[in-house]
Amino acid sequence: MLDKKVFLAAVFCMSLTLLGGCAPPLALQGLGSATPAAFSSTGSGSGDSAWLAHYDDVVQATLEAAQVLALEVEKKQIGEDKAAFKFIDGMGKKIDARIERRTDTVTYARFSVGWFGSKTVGQLLVRQIIFELNKEGKFLRDMVPVEAD
Repeated sequence: MLDKKVFLAAVFCMSLTLLGGCAPPLALQGLGSATPAAFSSTGSGSGDSAWLAHYDDVVQATLEAAQVLALEVEKKQIGEDKAAFKFIDGMGKKIDARIERRTDTVTYARFSVGWFGSKTVGQLLVRQIIFELNKEGKFLRDMVPVEAD
């Protein structure tokens, strides 16, 4: 009887682990296709993204988004080509953001709330960054499908 319970518990845990790969990426459920950014979940509360926007604009939008959400800035390191932030919410949960210049027009960003952080707060942060970039017209173009002639 005990062996059957252990087996069922193991199957249940494996199923949950496998289904986690089918979940939408960290910050990206429900984002429209008009946003010139691409996202990918890396698991455990993390997500990678590439933005069609200048590095400096993404860094500034990230700081403005954190301010709007009243996140405490615990760490802020901004360099010429790389920036790293650690934000803390009111419950003491962290959100890490790393932003890198890839080209003059493409910026890479990685967001992580860790295993126990709030994924929804991470999603909200990314959506607010998108809002800030849109508000200032900082995306370099709209993602509109181009039809071949």
